Amino acid sequence: MLRILAILFVISIFIPVEFFVMAGTVRIETYRVILALTLIYAFFNFRTLLKRADLTDLLLLGLIVIAFASFWYNHSLQKAIESTGLYSLETLGAFYLAKLFITTPDRFYKINQAFIWILVALTLPAIYEALSHHRILHEWAERLTGHLSIDYRLYTSDYLRGNIMRTTSVFAHPILYGTLTALFFPFAILLFWRQQKFRQFVAILGLSLSMLTTLSSAPLLSLIFQGFTVLLVKFWHTARRFWVALFFSGLAGAMLIQALSNRGFFGILISYLTFNPNTGYFRMLQWEYSMDDILDHPILGIAHNDWTRPYWKDWMGDSIDSFWLLVTLQHGIFAFILLLTACLYAIFSVLNQVHRQHETVKWMVTAWILSFMSLILIGFTVDYFDKLQPMFFFTLGAMSWAKYYLMPEASITNTAALATRKQGKPTT
Repeated sequence: MLRILAILFVISIFIPVEFFVMAGTVRIETYRVILALTLIYAFFNFRTLLKRADLTDLLLLGLIVIAFASFWYNHSLQKAIESTGLYSLETLGAFYLAKLFITTPDRFYKINQAFIWILVALTLPAIYEALSHHRILHEWAERLTGHLSIDYRLYTSDYLRGNIMRTTSVFAHPILYGTLTALFFPFAILLFWRQQKFRQFVAILGLSLSMLTTLSSAPLLSLIFQGFTVLLVKFWHTARRFWVALFFSGLAGAMLIQALSNRGFFGILISYLTFNPNTGYFRMLQWEYSMDDILDHPILGIAHNDWTRPYWKDWMGDSIDSFWLLVTLQHGIFAFILLLTACLYAIFSVLNQVHRQHETVKWMVTAWILSFMSLILIGFTVDYFDKLQPMFFFTLGAMSWAKYYLMPEASITNTAALATRKQGKPTT
């Protein structure tokens, strides 16, 4: 059953947003049904989950408790049950689907390959959409379902860059398409580096063209962060003190900028991390004005209540273009701390052991670190709405198998000695 759920989940991510039914006020989409079945499966296999549980599980459960309290405090018990139920599907459901199914390197390999080749198959329609200004996949889905689900502004000049229309493919926004494509780019690159086969080059080319058609800063930022993370993974074990010192130096610099600059650290960062100056300006305003609500409601946030904006708020819109800012605004500072800690624990528990992985596994572990670290970082400038939120938590749970595939320390020493002898160097 779990294999079927995993296959259906991969397919459901690529079902156009127009395919849904309404159950009262709740929007039922295929991926939500699959994640609901996953939670039921997880409930009946509670002992298996308990054996594999670690700090990440506890922190995510704490996040759900805080989200429930936030919805109840800001709305009502009925709203808390409905909203927390949906939130649990897209967090715990996606997390446990990955954790229960991806238990071996072979399964991790196959699930990544499935995502990559579906994305590659969407490349030609994406190029057509960008050049013809015809959102063909959405229009076909609208004819089949009668639902007009994407923002009307996606058809206006706001989403044109010269003669190119920013591509959405089957997703609700170009950012979703670009970010999802960038998520699997490290796996494709490292696989090509190992195999150097033509089909892997085709995969890289397809992913690259898809990212370009979105004309979004999100995939570009992902690739930049992934490039820096390569250095972190490569030299973490031998230069851990340097990286820790670099982190605290950066943190001190950010605090100094926050104190001395009238725009603040995040305002400056966001204004320079977008292609469009107007987009950067509005994101800076989101941080500035939502911070008042966070300071007024630091414990349980404002849930789904509207956030404070200036008198021209109708022009500004009500969206928050930052995953981490939105978590803090809706559910409070403790929710932010719990989720960020869960993500960092997952990253560094794997990073601390990556040197003990066999070469046949290490490249996949490295690809996951690059992908998930970039997701964490660009979450400060991009909101993971729609299907990108369950993909975030699915990725979080996709590497729990790594700790079961570690080489003993003695094997590492013997492997290093053998490599040294092959190079003609004496061993000590």
